[in-house]
Amino acid sequence: MTHKTVSFILALLMLCGCQVTPDKAVVASKADGAFEAALKAAPTAPAATAEATAPPTVYTDSFSNAAGDITIDLAMPEPAGPGPVPVLQARPMELTGEQAQGIAAALFGDGPIYEYSEQMTKAEIEQTILEDRQFIADWDGMLDYYGGDEALAQRVKEDFEGRIAALEDAYQTAPEGVEPVPCAWEFHSEDYYMSPDMAAALFQDEGHRYIKASATLDGLPWIFSVCNREGEDYRVHNASAYPDERVVSPEDVAAGPGMDEDAMKAFALETAAGMGLGDWAVTSDMIGEVTGMGGGDPADWYQVTLTRTYGDVQAAPFFDAPAADEQYASVYGAENMQFQFYSGRFYSFWYNAAARTVDTATPDAPLLPFAEILDRAKEQMKMLTMDRLMYTGATARVSAETAELGLVCVPMKDNATDFYLVPAWIFCGTATAYDADGAPATVQWLDNEGNVTDEQPAQSPVLLAIVNAVDGTVIHA
Repeated sequence: MTHKTVSFILALLMLCGCQVTPDKAVVASKADGAFEAALKAAPTAPAATAEATAPPTVYTDSFSNAAGDITIDLAMPEPAGPGPVPVLQARPMELTGEQAQGIAAALFGDGPIYEYSEQMTKAEIEQTILEDRQFIADWDGMLDYYGGDEALAQRVKEDFEGRIAALEDAYQTAPEGVEPVPCAWEFHSEDYYMSPDMAAALFQDEGHRYIKASATLDGLPWIFSVCNREGEDYRVHNASAYPDERVVSPEDVAAGPGMDEDAMKAFALETAAGMGLGDWAVTSDMIGEVTGMGGGDPADWYQVTLTRTYGDVQAAPFFDAPAADEQYASVYGAENMQFQFYSGRFYSFWYNAAARTVDTATPDAPLLPFAEILDRAKEQMKMLTMDRLMYTGATARVSAETAELGLVCVPMKDNATDFYLVPAWIFCGTATAYDADGAPATVQWLDNEGNVTDEQPAQSPVLLAIVNAVDGTVIHA
C-alpha cells in the first residue's frame, strides 16, 4: 500500500475532541442583561492608599473539592490594581485577499508565492490509477488491512472505484506538465485546489472558502492557507502556514542553527507586527501551560502563543461556553496566533479566530474588589475533579498561587454576530498527584525498548477558575 493510500484512509478516520468542563458553575455566566447593568454601576470606591513599604495582602486558605480527593492550598497575593480596563464589543473578522497577502508577506518575505494546486499531469494520473487498481485488486490484502471487516473493506473499495473513475475523466484534459501560476489572492471552494480523485471522494461544500498558496522558506516548499466560513452552526476565519510535508520532514526544517527561547518569542512578535493585524503579546507561561498552547522544550518542539493587546490589557485565549439555551450566535473561539518551532527553527504558523472590535462598551470598566472575585473563584475551585488534571492518583493537592487579568470572550444576549471582550481574573495552579499511601506519584518516560529514561513527580498546571471581573460570574473555558 502506498503512502498516498494510507494518508487517504487516515483522512477518512480522523476525529477531534474538546476539553472537558464542569457540568455546572457555582455562579453561571448568563447573557441575560445583568452584565450590561453591572457596566453602568458606579465604580467601587478605591481603598485607602497603603504605605509604600507595606507588603501586599496575601490571601491564604486550604479546602477540599466536593469529592474530597483534591486539596486546594491557596496562597494568593493580591495583584496590583490595574489601570483603566476596557470592555470591547468584537466580531469575527472575514479575512480579505489583501490581508491574506499581508500575512504571507510577513511570513515568507518578498519571494514569489504561487497558487496551490494538486493538478496532476497525465503521467501522474496514470501512475495513481495503476496504484489504486492494484490496491483494490488484492481483496485478501484489503480484508487483512481492515481487520477482516468485509463491510468496511467493501466501502473503501467502492470509494477507490469512484476515485479511479474521476481520474479517468480528468486524464482526458490533463496537461503533460504543470507550470506554477502566481497567487491571485482570491477565495475558492476547497475542491478548486483538490486533485480530481480526492475531490470525487471527499469534497462536500460546507461553506468554507479558501486561498491556498505555495511558497518557499529557507529553500524548502511551504503551504499557506486562509479560510473563511460564516454559518449559523459555526464560524471560521483562520490562516495557517506549514512545510509541505509531502516532501519535507521536520529534520529538513531543523537543518542549520536554531534560535533560543527568547529569540523564538522575538521572532513571533516581529512577524506578527509585520502583518498589520493589531498589537500582540506573548501569553504568560502559566496560561500557555494550562491551555497546552505554549512552551515545550526549546531544543525540540516549542510553541509561542500570542494574543492581542488593547492599550495596557492583553486578551486571553479563552471563550465562554454558555449552555445550549443561552446560545444566540454560532460558536467562535478566542483570537490568537501560534508559532511552532522545531529544534529552534520556525516550523508552522496558525492564526485562529480572527476578530475585529466594532465598539467600546466602556473604556474603564467598574471592577469588583479582588477579595470578592477570589471568593467566587474559591467556590468554583471546589468543583475541580480529578479528570481535569493531567496526571492523577488516589488524591491530589493543588497549589493555587496565580491570578492574571485578561480580556476574555463572552457572548452577548440576542446578538447573532458579536461578543464582548470583558476583563476577567484567571486563576491557575499546580497539581501534584499522590498514590494510595500518600506518597507523591511519579511519571516515567521509556525508550523504545521499555527502559526508564526519566522519572519526575506527577505535577501538572491546572486552570482553576475564570471569573468575570465586572459582574462576578464564572466563565466556562
